[in-house]
Amino acid sequence: MSTFVNELELSQVGFSPKQKRKKKKANKLLKSERRTAFLFILPPVISFCIFTVIPLLVALVLAFGDFNIHTFTYTLRGFDHFLDLLNPNSINGYNFLTSCLTTVCFIIEVPIAIFLGLLCATLANSKGCKKTNTLFRILLYLPTVCSAVAANIIWRVIFLYGPTPNSQGVINSVFDIAVKWTKERVPLTIAVIIKNSINGMGSAMILYYASMCNISKEYYEAAEMDGANGVQRFAHITFPMLTPVTFYLLIMRMSGALQSYADSAVFANGDISTVVYFIRNYGIDKNNYGLASAAAILLGIVIMSITVVQFRLSNKWVLDL
Repeated sequence: MSTFVNELELSQVGFSPKQKRKKKKANKLLKSERRTAFLFILPPVISFCIFTVIPLLVALVLAFGDFNIHTFTYTLRGFDHFLDLLNPNSINGYNFLTSCLTTVCFIIEVPIAIFLGLLCATLANSKGCKKTNTLFRILLYLPTVCSAVAANIIWRVIFLYGPTPNSQGVINSVFDIAVKWTKERVPLTIAVIIKNSINGMGSAMILYYASMCNISKEYYEAAEMDGANGVQRFAHITFPMLTPVTFYLLIMRMSGALQSYADSAVFANGDISTVVYFIRNYGIDKNNYGLASAAAILLGIVIMSITVVQFRLSNKWVLDL
């Protein structure tokens, strides 16, 4: 009698006993799927907390004080480290601002690498390069897959300057010049820009080439029927369709250029300093964790600000596909 009453009540509210059992099974299946999904995302979440969140919190604490690694004592300093870094009259501030200037100079390679990548992708996608574009793309992409240390060592040999003619690098020997690429600040900066521009154009070329292959041929056929030449087709069809790739490359390469380290540590052998090299030098070599953490916080703020500005301006020139 009670079972009949329960079934009658369930039927009145729109649920039959079979539907209720199906709903319970569905809920159990959903909970099981959620547990499985949680187990899958747990390792990257733990990794993110250990290697990103915790170091960020530690850096924030160290930036506002002095930590002595020998005695494990911490002294609160407030904003002293930040003021010291931004003061050009202090030794630490002068070194930091010089590192910032060097890093800003390295940013010049970002538009150069993107332009060269776009040019190479256009050549690889042209009708005259259809048979050899695979080899062409492989050769251009090889520097990208090489490790940063190996690439910088090779480039240092190419730009090497020695006291005798027999100790010159490839460029000085081939062109019979004696430019102090690895000794003086200005030639060294120019050499880094050239090196990064050539190394970076391979990844840009691959992305641009893949995007060009995905552009519908109907656009070009319609433009040809309207009498558009090759330059006009590129300016009004190809380039606008590639703006999302350009935006991505600007974001990634700008962030990478601001975090340059191997250029100073390996290629320049410490003769010029980027911001990251400054952080490493003061944090590890000099055990000045407070100043290094403050510099890292400032660098993070600059990268975040530039990225936000780029996203805000993207609505004006990036094509929404």
